[in-house]
Amino acid sequence: MNEVINSEIKFANIKNENIAHRIIGDGKPLVLFNRFRGTINDWDPAFIARLAKKNKVIVFDNLGVGNSSGTSPNSIEGMAEIASDLITHLGFDKVNVLGWSMGGLVVQAFVLNYPEIVEKAVLVGTGLGASENTEYPTERFLDVATKVYDMKPEHHQTVFFTDDQKGLNAANESLSRISKYVSKVIPTQPETWIAQGTATKNYFFSEKNYYEKIKSIAHPVLIAGAKEDIAFSGKNSFLLYQQIPNSQLILYSNAAHGFHHQLPDDFGGLVERFLAKL
Repeated sequence: MNEVINSEIKFANIKNENIAHRIIGDGKPLVLFNRFRGTINDWDPAFIARLAKKNKVIVFDNLGVGNSSGTSPNSIEGMAEIASDLITHLGFDKVNVLGWSMGGLVVQAFVLNYPEIVEKAVLVGTGLGASENTEYPTERFLDVATKVYDMKPEHHQTVFFTDDQKGLNAANESLSRISKYVSKVIPTQPETWIAQGTATKNYFFSEKNYYEKIKSIAHPVLIAGAKEDIAFSGKNSFLLYQQIPNSQLILYSNAAHGFHHQLPDDFGGLVERFLAKL
């Protein structure tokens, strides 16, 4: 884990703005797309370290996020375009992609818009375009995620972990690891939250109808969710599994939106095996 917490923040000039990113590990490139408000310092370093055992992990902050300059795109497609530009800048011809929460929406658009540079995709605790069955983030989640600026451990528990002592312990353990990053990152500002919220809502109800569009994804996709996720329910994970032809599904019990931070070795190992499988 020391390699992760001590890793240098680098900057790439994309569209005349500076995109903050880290590269950890060796192997095939694995690009991580973050959650609503999340910065490169909000990934649990234990999870990143597990992924980096056999992958070259790239974490980045999109425009307007964390230490990246510029203004956040107000569309999921715009966020995907910046990621494509970063991948080209870094010289990668083919990548695997992993998206958590809002980042999972960006990954879906990314795979559809840039299919030639993607080998496999992983969708973590995320949702899909609007349908009569889609379940949207709960008010309990939104009351913290969109209104609380300085989140305390109990807020992290509410949005990412289960509502019991085990969940509070998991929140505290993950936050303790996250606090060890040496390079500091500016928290994402409210104006960026607003743009990200607009992008997410527009993705759900876009005339492009992503609910139907993702049926055309031919890439191997691993879909993972949790039974107690109040942001994107396990039902959404199952709907994604139904819609994406070449997909696999795993649902965790006794876990919530941050299940990969609660179970970094378990889920990280599962991702490793999925990406390595021919």
